[in-house]
Amino acid sequence: MCGRFAFYQEIDPLLDDLGAVDLTDPHMRARFNVPPTAPIVVVTESLDRDSGEVLRAARTARWGLLPPFAKDLSFSARTFNARRETLREKPSFRGSLGRYRAIVPMDGYYEWRRDSRGRRSKQPFLVARRDGAPLLMAALVSWWRLDGTDASRVPPSVPLPGTSEDGRWLLTATIITREATGTLADLHDRAPVMLDREHVDAWLSTDMDDAAAAQAWILDDDHLLDPTLLEMRPVDPAVGDVRQQGPELIAPIGPAIPVTA
Repeated sequence: MCGRFAFYQEIDPLLDDLGAVDLTDPHMRARFNVPPTAPIVVVTESLDRDSGEVLRAARTARWGLLPPFAKDLSFSARTFNARRETLREKPSFRGSLGRYRAIVPMDGYYEWRRDSRGRRSKQPFLVARRDGAPLLMAALVSWWRLDGTDASRVPPSVPLPGTSEDGRWLLTATIITREATGTLADLHDRAPVMLDREHVDAWLSTDMDDAAAAQAWILDDDHLLDPTLLEMRPVDPAVGDVRQQGPELIAPIGPAIPVTA
């Protein structure tokens, strides 16, 4: 599972690497404790309806995907993760699989080690790359229409992060997970799908517009980041409080543990 992460690096090097334009909320800042339903950065690729040109862009989205049939914003509290094995089977995600794929960049994600009974311990770990490069998580996005009673709760002067220019649509996202293996399985039975940089372009490409093809693609482990590039760092339990922010949350409080496949 991926239910908390950190993203604090400057975004410009990431944009240069991915060849994306910056359409994120200008008020977005470094965050060391990002929970579900918060605004996050996603990278998408889409076709311009007028010119037919492909646009790759970093955008702001709500973490928790809202399919068209969602009645209100609270639905996103249970769709911040999506199992890769069942994407085509789940009504919440299958509509996005063929057309609205994305990447969620982050510097690391937090996980709490589980005991033999599956209970979460009090010791959190930050899973990150040893070289400090960002992780690129496979994701899906969906535009959700803000109307009816839910839209009336949003003051016009304070638009939701990720809304369209006319304020009628909200971009939402889910991070795809897989069965954890190796050292990561010691933390949790699920782990986010971390893509190798060389396979990101294929995942984002508008040329893959078939849900069945996308499902088969995301199930192929050859597209995943080499897990031995990762490490698990024990960090301050204060990260369990979503109100806590600051670089002290990512500071290791013990030796890092190398990740094995």
